Parts: sequence; C-alpha cells; structure tokens
Amino acid sequence: SDGTKTGIRIAEYCGACQSAECEGVCAPKKPKAWHDIFPAGTGKSMINVLIVEDNTHVQERLKILLHKSKNLRIVGAFFSLAAATAAAPKKDPQLIVLDLKLPDVRSTEGIAAMLEKFPQARIAIYTAYENETEILDCMMAGAHGYILKDTPEDRLPGELSVIAQGGSTLTPRVAEKLLGQLAKPKTDVSPLTRREVQVLNFISLGFKYEDIADELGISTHTVRHHLENIYKK
Repeated sequence: SDGTKTGIRIAEYCGACQSAECEGVCAPKKPKAWHDIFPAGTGKSMINVLIVEDNTHVQERLKILLHKSKNLRIVGAFFSLAAATAAAPKKDPQLIVLDLKLPDVRSTEGIAAMLEKFPQARIAIYTAYENETEILDCMMAGAHGYILKDTPEDRLPGELSVIAQGGSTLTPRVAEKLLGQLAKPKTDVSPLTRREVQVLNFISLGFKYEDIADELGISTHTVRHHLENIYKK
C-alpha cells in the first residue's frame, strides 16, 4: 500500500536479510517504509541498480540520492552478499553498487560472485578504502569503477550513470593512487601509454573530463576511452 500523505511505498521486508524479494525464509516479514525503491519514471532509459552495502546509514543515503536521480532505479538493496546473490529481482540490475568490505565476504570475492549471478551487470565499487593494492585488485577482478564514499553527493549519481552506460570514472585521489602503482613500471616497459599517464595526472589534480579534453586537444569521449584502457590494464 502507499502512504496517503507522503506517497511512500510500504514494502514487506524479511526481518533478517532486509529483502523485499525474500519469501520469509530467513525470518518473519515485517513492514518497513521503502520510499525510494522505485523512483518516479518508468521509461526505457532507466538504469536498474542493485545496492549491496552493510552500513544502514550509507545504504539509506545511497537510496535517497538515487531516488532523486532521473535515470537510476533501485531494484534491490541488501546488507550482505549472501542476500544479494540469493535474490531474484523482477528486473536484472544493469549496475551493482558494491561495498568492498561486507560482513560475509572480503575484497574481490564479492565482485566475482556478483558477476557470476548477474554477468551483464556493471560493477561500481563504493568504499572508504583507497589502498593502491585493493584498487588494482578490484580492477583486475572485473570492477568497472571505483568510487570513494566521500565523493560529493551532487557528483555521485552522474558517476554511477557513466559506469552503468559503459564508461569508467576515477576520482582524483584514486587516480593519484593508480599513478603511484601503474606509472612505475616493474619492467623496462610501462603498462601505461604516455597519454594515459597524462590523463591520470590531470585527474589526480582535480581536473574535470571536459578540462582534460581541452588541455590535451581531444574529445571527452577520448578521455573516457583512455580511462577504459587504464581499467583494462
């Protein structure tokens, strides 16, 4: 049923896994307001998003931000990897926002599990950790984006949309971390091209993609293409 004053959708939730899809196997269901699971708008351009985040406050913040977005639609939100992989959402997610540190899994194992469950989905790691090794491990495991949890709220929906639509994003601090690793060749041949290093340098300095394009005399599409190549490497 819907709230008469607020339009808030009331869904039945499993008391254990917090999923609206669970049939009460985990624990008896309890009603809970889930006002942001289906944002206004049902057009074909909507991107289906699944959230896996164990921190209640962070998950609520994400849902509120995505609810305000014009093209992101939440199809599931879970507190553990087990609950997410056991779910059967009515619409397969095109984007999975995945916390790096979950109670039942660590690091890249979650990426592999979600890609096995939803092979067509794009994975956006959403974390407070900016360790160079973990960033590279996530990229090698198949993550399509790495976003820090202190990313400004006005930028987050846009960053997620870019990842969902086939692009890649890097925040300045993550780019700086990558420069420290990838720009130092372990052999005589650097894994990055000269132009890719330039793009990383500009991002680490806080340049926007449009500014980088102007500085290098290329298009923003080419800037994103370089980022895609960096992720692949």
